[in-house]
Amino acid sequence: MRTIRALPLPALALAIATSVGQPSIMTSDVSHPPHDTFVLGERPFAPSSSWNTPIPPNAILEPLDWPSTARFGVAWSSYSPAVYVASDSDPIVSVKHPTSWGRPANILKIRIPINADGAPGTDGELLVIDGDAVHNFWQFRRLDAETATAQSYATTNVITGSGWGCPSPFVGAGIVATGSSQLAGLLVEAETKREEIAHALQISIDARFAKPGHSDEAINGDGRYSNGMIQEGQRLAIPAHETMPTGLSPLGQKVFRAYQRYGAYVVDIAENVTHLRAQANAYDQPTISALQRDLARVSPSLQRVRNDHISPSSCSDVNRLHRDHR
Repeated sequence: MRTIRALPLPALALAIATSVGQPSIMTSDVSHPPHDTFVLGERPFAPSSSWNTPIPPNAILEPLDWPSTARFGVAWSSYSPAVYVASDSDPIVSVKHPTSWGRPANILKIRIPINADGAPGTDGELLVIDGDAVHNFWQFRRLDAETATAQSYATTNVITGSGWGCPSPFVGAGIVATGSSQLAGLLVEAETKREEIAHALQISIDARFAKPGHSDEAINGDGRYSNGMIQEGQRLAIPAHETMPTGLSPLGQKVFRAYQRYGAYVVDIAENVTHLRAQANAYDQPTISALQRDLARVSPSLQRVRNDHISPSSCSDVNRLHRDHR
């Protein structure tokens, strides 16, 4: 279930520019104490974020011609991030990363729990929440208690941010293809156990169905099939009038209702499957297995949301954290 990743074009240009001569590695100190703290299980990002905005009642849903061979599921044991909340007792880790997502090469110093590491699979994703910041790493590798490397990095404010990146100046909020935070739309157990899913979900779409370019609040995309069905950044949903199938698991029922009320944003492409992502260091195998079966039943009902009336999100929180962690 490998996610196909390409360096975004603006970041690629910056990487080429900084590779001429000796790269300048900048070192960040541990960030100052935040004004607020996020509790895992709360709904992330600002209430005004499109992730947290229900589909408008007058939105038009356009059916998609999903082929009979389309596969659906959920990434969990690999190719999906663990989520850790840092505390004052966690070690300060120096994470070296190259130029990526509008940020220069850097040695970032943040608190990361001792057992945190990149996810199994070639993507090696990781999410670390420290105060009001959510740090998103790609190909994260823990070398020892106090050093690590990552091949891509982005961050944003988990409380007041939109969860999306900023197109100008180009700064990513996360490491998925659209530049959004990988926490946006992730299934988090502390949240799904206690209440309904009150936000849009994130989908990685089968690469065969992904059109070139990107839409709406996405700042990047890696689709490459001109005859594809969907661009990254577009929102999908199940029509509100559709009856929920019988026999869905408790989590599957919550996902179905979230699909109807909030939908799901396409943020990535994957190989031969269209899938959600679930927190890797949570849930259990029976829950995920049941959800896999549920998604095979309900996902073909997903349609493209038209006339979504999305207003561009403010870039202030992404840019502030960009300055703080340079």
